[in-house]
Amino acid sequence: MGRLARHGSVRRGAAVLAVIGVALLGAAPAGAKVRSVAGDGVVKVGQVRCGPAPCTLRAPARVRVPIGGQAFRAKVVVPRRIAAHAVASVRVKLGAAALKKLAGASAQVRVRVVVRAAGAKKVSVARARIARPASAEPGPGGGGGPGSGGPSGAPASTPIEGEPPLLARPATAVTVGAVTLSWMPRDSWVRYVSSGVGANDGVVPGGGATGVAATSSPCPDRPSSSTASLNYTVNFPAKESWYDPLSGEAGIYGGGSVAFRYVAHTINLTAAEPEIEINGAASRAIFRFSGSGGTPYPNQRVALETLETAGRPTVSGGGKTLTYNLMRGKLTEDGEKVFAGFYTAPGDNEFGCVSASFTLP
Repeated sequence: MGRLARHGSVRRGAAVLAVIGVALLGAAPAGAKVRSVAGDGVVKVGQVRCGPAPCTLRAPARVRVPIGGQAFRAKVVVPRRIAAHAVASVRVKLGAAALKKLAGASAQVRVRVVVRAAGAKKVSVARARIARPASAEPGPGGGGGPGSGGPSGAPASTPIEGEPPLLARPATAVTVGAVTLSWMPRDSWVRYVSSGVGANDGVVPGGGATGVAATSSPCPDRPSSSTASLNYTVNFPAKESWYDPLSGEAGIYGGGSVAFRYVAHTINLTAAEPEIEINGAASRAIFRFSGSGGTPYPNQRVALETLETAGRPTVSGGGKTLTYNLMRGKLTEDGEKVFAGFYTAPGDNEFGCVSASFTLP
């Protein structure tokens, strides 16, 4: 699976945020960890926190980043407005040439942000040292990561040993109706595969599943300033599902599929037949994966991600309708293998959200 590192992630790290005035709050002291750049070249270099009034932010469209004696221009990604007491990330996005030069090296990034709030102007400088592993250097035809299969030696997705067991249905469980089931995959992954220009590239629902196009994900892991309308949400047709009122466990099942395709990067990976297990801290999402080209996978069920169920479900309809909205997911070890180990725990295995609802008889 070679080209997924071109999409990739924003690794955990620390940044320095020099603050002038009370409208901003600093992030981390100088000398904090180096931030690792992977995938789509986006990396966080600081953050801005508003005071008691809403803020408007202004930063240069691009900043100069010297890497290995050569100067590159990186795009600055900062929201224009944030609400009172809200926090906004300051990010930069490196181009393919800069990513290639950065492989096995590091660089210093500096972004000046002007913040206006309640008639006052404050200035902050966000600084961070960024780096990229030498093994992440792009292969032929563009960035490294799952899908290349080129001489860059990028790893491939790895099938698991066996399949996960089905969640046992308790004897006290009841069959539920009006089932809805949606998956919002990692938003930067959606943008990555959708950047392909092939006839069938992008997020392609099938078998009765439908896509919901929008300019942003309802569950962003890596927010973007892109205004492209993409299938950030996939709705799956329902299959027979159950809920146990005594234990609170549920098995919510769907049909159909969603394909992730990027022909030029040999990505052709399909997730089908979702199984959502509501089981306390062990809640998870299982999909049947199959793939070809640079993303080979042998039609196998995989426990893709764990699900956060705290504070859920909400109850409506006279106590009959239970809704598990936007359960955030993190890739399991087996889920990481599906994506060739490019989205790894503990800080970079977020993979979007799952939502489900049903009505009791």
